[in-house]
Amino acid sequence: MKLEYLYWILPLVVHVIGTEFASSDEGTIAYSEHVTGSRNCLPEEQSDIIESSHLVQTSTLDTNQEEVDQSEPKTLPLSAKYDYDGKKYPNTEHLEIKPLQGGNILMSFNFEASRTTELYPSSKEITYYDVFPKALGSILKSTNTRELHLRFGHGWYDSDLNGKLVANGNLSGGTGVEIWAFIEANSEDEAFEYWVQLANSLSGLFCASFNSIDSAVTTKPEQLFQKESNIDTNSNLLGQLYHFRSALPREPICTENLTPFLKLLPTKGKQGISSLLSGNKMFNAEWTSMSIDILTNCEDGGVDNCTQSLKQAINLILNVPKVKDKNKYPIPKPTPGTELKCDPSRIHDLYNCFPLVESPDLDFTFLDLFGKVIRGGSLVASKPSTVCFDIDLNNWEIGHLSLQPPDQFYMDEKLCFSLLTSDEYNVSFKTHDSSKVNNIEQPPFRASRSLSGYSQESGGFRLDFFNPTEGDQVIVIFQALPWFVKLYTHSLVLTVTNKSGESVLLNVQNEELSEYIKEIVYHPAVDRVTPTHLELRILAPAKTKLKFTFSFDKSMLLYSEYPPDANHGFELEPVVFALIDKDHPDNVKYIMRTTTGLLTLPTPDFSMPYNVIILTLTIMSLTFGSIFNLLVKKVVTEEEAELAQSERPVEKLKQKFRTLFGRT
Repeated sequence: MKLEYLYWILPLVVHVIGTEFASSDEGTIAYSEHVTGSRNCLPEEQSDIIESSHLVQTSTLDTNQEEVDQSEPKTLPLSAKYDYDGKKYPNTEHLEIKPLQGGNILMSFNFEASRTTELYPSSKEITYYDVFPKALGSILKSTNTRELHLRFGHGWYDSDLNGKLVANGNLSGGTGVEIWAFIEANSEDEAFEYWVQLANSLSGLFCASFNSIDSAVTTKPEQLFQKESNIDTNSNLLGQLYHFRSALPREPICTENLTPFLKLLPTKGKQGISSLLSGNKMFNAEWTSMSIDILTNCEDGGVDNCTQSLKQAINLILNVPKVKDKNKYPIPKPTPGTELKCDPSRIHDLYNCFPLVESPDLDFTFLDLFGKVIRGGSLVASKPSTVCFDIDLNNWEIGHLSLQPPDQFYMDEKLCFSLLTSDEYNVSFKTHDSSKVNNIEQPPFRASRSLSGYSQESGGFRLDFFNPTEGDQVIVIFQALPWFVKLYTHSLVLTVTNKSGESVLLNVQNEELSEYIKEIVYHPAVDRVTPTHLELRILAPAKTKLKFTFSFDKSMLLYSEYPPDANHGFELEPVVFALIDKDHPDNVKYIMRTTTGLLTLPTPDFSMPYNVIILTLTIMSLTFGSIFNLLVKKVVTEEEAELAQSERPVEKLKQKFRTLFGRT
């Protein structure tokens, strides 16, 4: 028998032996049932749908457990249970789900891992990472990075529909990629070298364009993006901490960034809640944000007992009707006429149809949203994987369609259950009115940025801010602009509109401007060296609208400095607005970013050099040919040309051969 046949025969033998062994133990699910049974759900009569009335009561923990026990008893093998005699590592994972208005649903994936380390380990000591990703650990060690924050953003967040950002915006970034870090070094020049090395290393790790980060796109914030760890205050550092930040708004976010993100997890995206994630589903969402935060905290002011913590988060908003339509029609095409739902109160025939309003009914599962189910919990985590629902139980039904149902649902401010086994979990959602959701908290302020002007030489910025609350707010505005945008602070004009609708215009010459703008941090750009850096600390009165306008000039670029598709324009990174606690100026209560800006610059005709080259070469070839003929050739009569030709040695030799062989 050939060896390649063993590749097919051995798994069958193992499968048969496993089936016989499992079936011999009464009351245990057979291996064959786990493999050949329904991958996604049980038959409808066996699925255990938890009705909302069973979940609202605070004393339903025992009741729910009894109801689950009334079904056919099934126990898993000992190796599949969470409390097996295996080692647990310092990492946790949590999934939170919240329905929103408009058929949207928010999915928040949170992962945490940590390790104990020394800031200055000797070269002879072996470094143990456990579940902390070594790929990141070695980069942080080689660049002396003590704190690192990464943000990947894709799509558009509608705050009117979706309310406040998750975690008050602390886990969200603008469109593109954003990075800031605190690096320990003996001098700023040395720290900047580490910063460039860090960016280049992360570029290879996350398949992103961090390697394009240099001094021309790097800023040093003074009021925002401050340190979150205690390493500077509680540790005896050998050097100083230097703060750097940069953003690449043009960077597209795709599966190439998600794959290394998942590889940092202990489960590598193969088990636990991360097994739901896939690029083709995730980046078709209305809005997607990925974040990585690494903090270093030391105890008792020492450097030998420090904890390095890693927090990873993915937040995305899916529009359920769109996702289901794309599942039904992967290739977009018009809806067949037989499936159109027309308004019967209006004229409708083969050529006319007034569509009905979309039905508020929703019925979907994890399989519909992601094309897969949760492949059990993370069995190496220090705590069981949890899934929680921030949901209106009076209008929504949550059920499980799994081989092994959750042990129990429990109420801990939200409806939750733990993934205690390695089996697959699929959760169903059903409602007759998707507009009935839990209270959606609105953001504490509204802000936007827009461009004005149409000139190729100059333009303007407009920042709009509205405080809808009943109290005054302290806001910090952070804006970084490319070096080719020359911002003029003396052109600042502030328009204040109070709650009664009265407007007042203030410029830099008005003393009243200091009542609203408390502090200005401005670092002008240096051509091709540093960007424009502007920070404003303002006081926004209650129910007041503020409009800031600036003027700027556009610089000329070199031919080689234009990016591909230069006529598209240049992306400007979002403006950051942050609500600051009045009593604690370092405490950011809420932070958000505007959309990116698209700036057009004077763009040369890139085809002109090629046209000039072609025209020049054509003229040169024609001129060269004519001049060459005049220099090396002589104009003679036909008789003179024949006589000169007959006098050539070759012609004389030919004549001798003709005479010798009798030819004329």
